[in-house]
Amino acid sequence: MQGRHHLLTAERLESADGILPTMTSPTELLTWVREGERLFGAVVGVLQQHEPLQTRVSALERDNQQLREELQAARAELEVLRSERIEAAETLKAIAEHVTRLATVALQRLGKRVA
Repeated sequence: MQGRHHLLTAERLESADGILPTMTSPTELLTWVREGERLFGAVVGVLQQHEPLQTRVSALERDNQQLREELQAARAELEVLRSERIEAAETLKAIAEHVTRLATVALQRLGKRVA
């Protein structure tokens, strides 16, 4: 690599019409190239993670939609159960009132027999 440094002079870099930053030494250029390689590697890593992350997001969106549908179904079932509970309570109340009337009538009849 040392043999190539003599080709990368400040004059040659300046003549690149601003394509490359002006470097005062081959060491600066080497640092710049290494930093570029590091950043390029980071970008490649992000791009490689994009597809698996997008797949995961899609799966989570499907799961979320399924949970929303299940929640909606559970709420509908809860409403049915609440209605049934109210109906059962009303029925039990009517039965209790009827049994109370029967018991009252029975006690009245028994009371007349005793007297």
